[in-house]
Amino acid sequence: MSLTTGGDPPGPVRFYLACDRRRCQARAVFDLVIAEPPPDIETDLFGHLLHSATVASPYIEELGWVFIQQEGYWCPNCASPGRRPRSRDVTSS
Repeated sequence: MSLTTGGDPPGPVRFYLACDRRRCQARAVFDLVIAEPPPDIETDLFGHLLHSATVASPYIEELGWVFIQQEGYWCPNCASPGRRPRSRDVTSS
């Protein structure tokens, strides 16, 4: 998956997206201020790790990026109708 972050909430977090579709080089970078701190890592490791991505997901969708299960993030061009994965796209490497 090609969503990475720089910075820790609460505060500004920089997001880096790269399209996971084979041979696509599309990238996006944006900043969000996340006001809420993540859950305590001791009690909710998974929630702690995904906190920033969960908060950013509506904004990522507004930008036209789509998360496709078992594929990752696809840019708006690759996610357009007719470009979604077909069985040969998913199974070939």
